[in-house]
Amino acid sequence: MWTPIVLVSLIALTSNLVQGQPADVPLDPIASRILREALADGIDLAPFNFTAPALQEIVAWAHFDAEKSDIPADLLRPARNATTVDVHAHHVPNWFRTIEPSDGGMPSPVWTLESQLQHMANQSIGRSILSIPKPNIFLGDKNATVAIARLLNENTAALVKVLPNRFSFFATSALPYVNESLAEVKRAVETLGAVGVALTSNHEGEYLGNPQFARFFAGMEEMKAIVFVHPANPLMETAGRPCVGKSNRVPSGESQFIILQPWHRFNACRHTKGIAEFFFETARTFMDLALSRTLQNLTHLNWIIPHVGGSLPSIIDRSIREDTAAIMEAFHTRCWWDSAGITYAHQLGGLLAYNISPSFLLYGSDWPWIPAPLVDPAFDTIATSPFLDDAQKQAMRSENVKRLFEGKIEF
Repeated sequence: MWTPIVLVSLIALTSNLVQGQPADVPLDPIASRILREALADGIDLAPFNFTAPALQEIVAWAHFDAEKSDIPADLLRPARNATTVDVHAHHVPNWFRTIEPSDGGMPSPVWTLESQLQHMANQSIGRSILSIPKPNIFLGDKNATVAIARLLNENTAALVKVLPNRFSFFATSALPYVNESLAEVKRAVETLGAVGVALTSNHEGEYLGNPQFARFFAGMEEMKAIVFVHPANPLMETAGRPCVGKSNRVPSGESQFIILQPWHRFNACRHTKGIAEFFFETARTFMDLALSRTLQNLTHLNWIIPHVGGSLPSIIDRSIREDTAAIMEAFHTRCWWDSAGITYAHQLGGLLAYNISPSFLLYGSDWPWIPAPLVDPAFDTIATSPFLDDAQKQAMRSENVKRLFEGKIEF
């Protein structure tokens, strides 16, 4: 049975949590189903103070009627010229922003459906593939990580069902916990409709080429999964200096703290991690995937590499000196490179120098994490980029992604 505080929270599912949703939302069978199915899968959601607000938001989306909301009708349906598909877009649920108020040195943005749709209209985006790749909020707490992954997948799936012609989503894993991640991703794909899986460059300090993840990637290989990778904060293990963090257990309280595993979020300089470390994180994890042979051995996996590879193109020649042909074959045929950020003015040239085909380039916006003043400049650098012709730019926005997601998304 559920603890009293969670039962009370569920009975109180009356908050107006998403734009236009009626305030009178009764105790819903969807919340009961999520709790029951999680428990059957060995996931007890009851002990956590984020469970009740997460269920509130999921139930609110389940009852949300876009046509009856106050969102302008012209935003709900894409314009005829909205042919771009955005593979790098993030959903930030309210409850998740509460437990992760900042990331990469930047405050977690406020996300609303209307602001997302307005962004899509401004950039002629017909479909966004949403991701929340990071379940590792309470480092070292396996139960919390598994619970967060389950609730994020339920939350994003409920949102996608509101406008299935505008949104798809990548599953959130529970890495570094392999057994739980295999089960969660399989469920998210087969039951909830996820079109792939989103991972971070490291999960609790372990990069993706680590042998402990071999069984997870073997499972993804069997699923012929599309793996979207996003940079994360680098972590530094500091033995004997445990971190201290807010409790994730109910009852909620600002003064509650617990001792976590001995990691510190590491930054080598005074600038925010989003500027100083994220691009190097992408390089670290794909170098690790290559040197561990994960990249070249798993020939049925397709990888989406963010920010046209971050700093990876600048180190390939110097860091990869063995099995070079097989590694480059993987980069050429199973890696897809999204455009998120201002990457097409100069950075794209470094990637294309490795004879990467423009037919493996994808559009990504990084909304809503990209600062608002950079949204239009990032889009403009694609339009003016000297590295692609007009046909290649158009294919990057729509045709390439259709080839990648053939059989997974109905465009």
